Amino acid sequence: MRKLYFLLVFWSANVFAASVDPLSLPLKKLDQHIQRQIQQEKAIGCAIAVVSEGKIVFIKAYGVRKKGEKASVDLNTVFQLGSVSKPISASLIARLQKQKLVSVKDPVVEYCPHFLPETTLQHVLSHTSGYSRAGWNSKIEAGRTRAQLLASFAKSQQKTPGETFDYHNVVYSLVEEVIENTCHQPFNEALQENLFRPLHMTRTSVGYPDFEAEQNRAWAHQENKNHRWQASKQCSHRYHEAVCASAGINSTIMDMAKFLQLQMGGNPEFLTSQELADFHAPLIVAPDAINWFPEAIQSYYGQGWRIIDCPHGRLVFHGGWVKGFRNFIGFIPDQNLGIVILHNAESNFSFKTALMFFNEWAKAK
Repeated sequence: MRKLYFLLVFWSANVFAASVDPLSLPLKKLDQHIQRQIQQEKAIGCAIAVVSEGKIVFIKAYGVRKKGEKASVDLNTVFQLGSVSKPISASLIARLQKQKLVSVKDPVVEYCPHFLPETTLQHVLSHTSGYSRAGWNSKIEAGRTRAQLLASFAKSQQKTPGETFDYHNVVYSLVEEVIENTCHQPFNEALQENLFRPLHMTRTSVGYPDFEAEQNRAWAHQENKNHRWQASKQCSHRYHEAVCASAGINSTIMDMAKFLQLQMGGNPEFLTSQELADFHAPLIVAPDAINWFPEAIQSYYGQGWRIIDCPHGRLVFHGGWVKGFRNFIGFIPDQNLGIVILHNAESNFSFKTALMFFNEWAKAK
């Protein structure tokens, strides 16, 4: 049995860390690294949580919500999640499947008649529908309505489902129609009733209006021509309006820490480890991510999750990127170790910080 060495309380009111060997040194380096990044203005504001053996062992907020203003990021600051919305949406599908209300083997043609009849919900969740992603994000950014986007499939060519991977925000968003028809309520209400409330994710919301109404929200930041961070004129809203299941969910680090605990088997009454593992398992090689990781062996996509095989183990993860926000959530199932990082600037800070932490942990084992 591991020995609990001490309880470390940082000076900030926003932090609680239980240092357990061999995590004490990696956690210390993680905290120091983020403080340096904030001081050097390589990061604006962020919030981070580490889960180990089912427990939140580190959670802390850093920096400010908006550059030039004094309001600090805290544990209840709301961030736009971007594509970290995808594993959240997939988790509700997993829950509905557990209740035998839906199956990932169900055809999606009844929700969108333009799809080939052999296209299943699993093809949607794994980005293997056979539709090319080319041009679709531009349609979202141009302000096409959801109805217009779905109607566009009638003019698009679909290859045989299940054979190729192509990361497609609009196809993935068909999860909304599946959930709405299964739960007989709007997508946002279905998430609140069937996922957020049971998990006590009390400050997680869906869509732009709820984000805009938040007083305690992070603001988007982008680089200017001098390569310095500046607050964006507005936060992203097109993805929130058109493809919520893909990129339109907002949350806090407190809530995302609970979500990470769920994924690591911490709430078996809600979803068992085996029920989750089916969604975390590789279904298709996803070559777009292979170059993101030094020493990567292979990259895959499961159902709402990316998977990477590295020398020190298999990492299940997902990134999230909308204008002015970049986030990361990931865990190593065999080691019961995970991290989530929310960041209000459009850089690779979250991704690199997560990898640094996992590497420090591997060295300390």
